[in-house]
Amino acid sequence: MKVVIKTKDRVEKFRRKTYSKIIQRYDFDENEVYLFVSSDKDLQRYHEAYPKCKVIKGDKGIAGIDNFIVNYFDEGEVYVYMNDDVSGIYEVVDSKNLKEVEDLKSLLEKLIKVCKEKKLTYAGFYPVCNPFYMYKQKDIRQDLSLVMDGLSICINNKDVKITEIPVKKPDGSLFIGDFSDVEKCIQHYKSKGGVLRFNRFAPKIEYYGKQGGIQGRDVFTEKYVAEFMLDMYPEYISSIRYKKDGKTSLRIRSNPKIKKK
Repeated sequence: MKVVIKTKDRVEKFRRKTYSKIIQRYDFDENEVYLFVSSDKDLQRYHEAYPKCKVIKGDKGIAGIDNFIVNYFDEGEVYVYMNDDVSGIYEVVDSKNLKEVEDLKSLLEKLIKVCKEKKLTYAGFYPVCNPFYMYKQKDIRQDLSLVMDGLSICINNKDVKITEIPVKKPDGSLFIGDFSDVEKCIQHYKSKGGVLRFNRFAPKIEYYGKQGGIQGRDVFTEKYVAEFMLDMYPEYISSIRYKKDGKTSLRIRSNPKIKKK
């Protein structure tokens, strides 16, 4: 089972999170772990720290490295996609309780099997690790729903390409934004007619860290990138939710009519 992880400047954080909590905890073969980095410095540091893993230098930026990964693998090649800061995956018990998944490999194999049966190329889990919301959901969805790519299954699909969104900030600096989680779901849906989601399971992931991850976003860039995506995908995105801290989220339509290329 190939495991694909994009990471930047987080050698030790990766060790504390995904490496120890997922790779070692569930006994994944490190020789099948692909670490995608975007600098020569990280190429050397990760290779020295994780000599069994395959460390590969790709393009810069979240969209750049995502597109590089899709180009790197063959069409139809299956891999598990993870962030470098996953701290666990949990199953809902009831509206107040979760339990840690004991056999992650079997769960992922089941996800892959159902994904292939339904002729889909993207699958994952409920986006928020919160039993109150998870307990209310149907076990499985296969329409257009949000799957966070931090722990997901990809059957490599060359139709999927993430958009780099350049934003000129008020101070004159340039920020390259994206909404990769939402856009991946939309593009897989456009290509295959659905996205598979197991709602009874959810990973715990840190999306806004102080190092690596999503850096440089602020109220201005969040608003710009969200509005850019709404203009780009009006058939698939219904509205933007503006949060008190300046962050944004996109509401996607569950069964939109697929717009042909």
